[in-house]
Amino acid sequence: MRWSNCCKLLTVGLALELLCVNLPGISRSATLAGESPLTRQPVVFEENFEPPGEGHPDDTAGAGSRDGVRCAASEPAMRAIVPPRNYGLTLEEHPRVFVYIPETTAQQVLLAFKDESGDYYQRALLPIAETETIVSFRLPEDAPPLSVGKNYQWVLTVICGTTPTPDDPVFSGWVQRVEQTAEVEKGLAGKPAEEQAQWYGERGYWYDLVASLVQARQTHPEDGRINAQWESLLELAGLSAIADER
Repeated sequence: MRWSNCCKLLTVGLALELLCVNLPGISRSATLAGESPLTRQPVVFEENFEPPGEGHPDDTAGAGSRDGVRCAASEPAMRAIVPPRNYGLTLEEHPRVFVYIPETTAQQVLLAFKDESGDYYQRALLPIAETETIVSFRLPEDAPPLSVGKNYQWVLTVICGTTPTPDDPVFSGWVQRVEQTAEVEKGLAGKPAEEQAQWYGERGYWYDLVASLVQARQTHPEDGRINAQWESLLELAGLSAIADER
């Protein structure tokens, strides 16, 4: 009888081990420690994807230090929320660029988009929202949309004074717009915010991933799964120090 009970315990233990191994996003240590695996599921961003259209741009190096830049030495550092290799996809005609701006005397930014050939160039002066620390900027709706399958570099200049100067903080990155097909709509349909975020990340849609998580956190600020995904995304961007910012 004791041997039979022992076998049953071993069988149950082995089953639990296999369950932890085979279920994606669930770690053995988290499960055995009694923590909720759903709150620890990280955002996966596929940075080795093969983009459609023109493929990767030749040089994706971006301006702006990951240690942050600022208008004055007394101000906290500002940081752009960009993908690990500074290149991502979007489904939007005018994607949002997100920047962490905790406190600054600057009141506006200059956002510019240009393509690799120089045929497209659009820019706009945009105000800095005073009520948020994660601020998004996008071109106006009446600006010509980004073309599908082309690479664009965006450059965001934080204007510290009344007019732009060479010493103003500058951030930049690369984005390619992808056509929103019926297959894409089907992949997102009916998914809650955290699952949509995973869908975007696994396919390289960085700009839509960030936008969806920012909106989800505003709508459900106490949702542990969404907040855990947000912290994971900031770690991917090298910005884990601001994970607690709203």
